[in-house]
Amino acid sequence: MKLSVKSAIGAALLGTVSMSAFATSITPPASGPVPVPGLVPGGVILEVWDATTGTSLTEWLGGDISTFGTPSATPAGGEVLDYGIPGGATTWSSVFTAAEIAAGHVQFTVTAANDVAPSTPIMDATLSQVGTIRNSAVTAMASASNTGIASVFNATAGCNNVNPCVALTTTAPGYMVNDFNQTLGGLATGNSAAGVAGGSAIGFYQITGTGGSSVTAVTPVQFKNATGVATWSLSATGDLVYTVPGTSAVPLPAAIWLLGSGLLGLAGIGRRKILAA
Repeated sequence: MKLSVKSAIGAALLGTVSMSAFATSITPPASGPVPVPGLVPGGVILEVWDATTGTSLTEWLGGDISTFGTPSATPAGGEVLDYGIPGGATTWSSVFTAAEIAAGHVQFTVTAANDVAPSTPIMDATLSQVGTIRNSAVTAMASASNTGIASVFNATAGCNNVNPCVALTTTAPGYMVNDFNQTLGGLATGNSAAGVAGGSAIGFYQITGTGGSSVTAVTPVQFKNATGVATWSLSATGDLVYTVPGTSAVPLPAAIWLLGSGLLGLAGIGRRKILAA
């Protein structure tokens, strides 16, 4: 058997060993334990809304700000977390129409806050546009996040711990867009936390207050690894996915190795026949 043939088969086999990281499916809880803010790190919150129709859907994704760790700890080998369609396909289509999504009117954010030390709050947030962010903005964002969770999501007069929480009008008790919109209750002009359903994936950042002057600018640190940046995307059909680029070694099934051995064996038989002729 020629070396080139062996190399080709070997390369084909090895090429399947290293591949993009498989998606891990995550099902957010249907109810509590609630994403408590304030004295403990707050939960990871998805907010989807259509300002044109005044509808929204808020979902606690099941973790808190520690779920993603720090940007420096972003998985080097890549990671794909698929959170599915918020509330399921039926709920999604009842809140957001295909026409509104196609028009680019349906927006979303993903955020989490740690306000345990109010002078140095930490925010994890999607950012589609990054400008100047000051200490005062980080404090305001963390406060707005905590207020939204405590007074709307957890409140009996609001979502009452139902997950996801749907609001079909801007005056509905579960309309949390005032706290989780594109400004997150603190971002100044030149920044936007919102992505568009069916649009491009957007970056994910950690923003930490410095404890200094309120006007001191802080630097958002992006979740990324040596391969590229981490992103959130929301498809037109509502599938929410967190993606970290990279590859992960995946053990090949025994059948693949048997197939490779068989190919090598057949190639050897063919060579012997040629030599015997």
